[in-house]
Amino acid sequence: MIVTYVYADTKEEWNCAEWRCSVPARAINRTGTHKAYMIDIESFVKRSDAIDQICAESDIIVIQRNLFGPVLATIQHWKAYEKTVIVDFDDAYDLMPAAVKNYEFWIEGVQKRRGLDNRVVAQKIDPPPLTQFKWGLRLVDAATTPSTRLAEDWRSFTSIHNVPNYIELDRYIDVKPEAHDWITIGWGGSLTHLQSFKDSGVLSALRRVCLQRPNVRVMICSDIRIYEALNIPEEQKTFNPWVAAVDWPSQLAQFDIGIAPLAGAYDQRRSWVKALEYLVMRIPWVASDGPPYHQMRSYGWLVNNTPNAWERILLDMVDHIDDYKAEAAGEPYLYGIGQGIDENIEKVLSTYSTIINNGKN
Repeated sequence: MIVTYVYADTKEEWNCAEWRCSVPARAINRTGTHKAYMIDIESFVKRSDAIDQICAESDIIVIQRNLFGPVLATIQHWKAYEKTVIVDFDDAYDLMPAAVKNYEFWIEGVQKRRGLDNRVVAQKIDPPPLTQFKWGLRLVDAATTPSTRLAEDWRSFTSIHNVPNYIELDRYIDVKPEAHDWITIGWGGSLTHLQSFKDSGVLSALRRVCLQRPNVRVMICSDIRIYEALNIPEEQKTFNPWVAAVDWPSQLAQFDIGIAPLAGAYDQRRSWVKALEYLVMRIPWVASDGPPYHQMRSYGWLVNNTPNAWERILLDMVDHIDDYKAEAAGEPYLYGIGQGIDENIEKVLSTYSTIINNGKN
């Protein structure tokens, strides 16, 4: 099978494209019997002889999220040539809180760009991308998503298949943590989680834990707004800026305890990525109780979103960290490495085959 992934992430925001396009593409090429291409969405739309050749020889074209504007016309072009075209998305665009960076774009149709004079110019998209996204779902042959809740939400628009985020194990397995005399509670992620921290109760819990346990440090990676929202002594919190995917496991290795707060309907449509990374790194973790982590509840700790619930488990983990780490290195670790992309790529390809065959029936 030949699969072409059309990625939408820019270099500055590279995250979803890594999990949903790059990781499976590399695994497909490692099989030796299948082939995958990666092309950026702008090149897909502009087209060229080289891009057209790639798409023409592909059995399936997988477009990352951006079903709007000229992308829709390009999809129609390839469907006219009887190509199977699907969309992959991992976000609840219709449920985005206003605090999320891309809310203006998806909901209000406001796109901001820098002009030649370096000033930010706002451009109105009419109809808004969310409306066009719904049109696009009816145009493609099917959709894939890592969230079962997202699949349920959008099933009336198109055929939707669940494809989990599988992990590229080689990046994580041999990364060793640096020795330190304190206990680090850590989190890292995209710029869509501020509301998760504010509404889950974890901010208050982290403050209480730090006041009671001076040997605790909180490390926040990527989103400075979350770091600034932490009302704890400066010497007990650390901020690390965004790093490329290849460097992320080295930051993750500094966590002694991982957290994954969720809050609201938007967060209930997330994937299991954070918990999965903790598992393969043998990091004990605690998360908000919600659909993204239900499948992993036997391998971590899920809590109700109250400061007391978060505080209680975090204090227990801090006070018995060696026991929790020993447990994380057992069955949780084994489950995590069972979710490697190379071990599961045939499941992904089987899903693609199903979509292709359904289109021929």
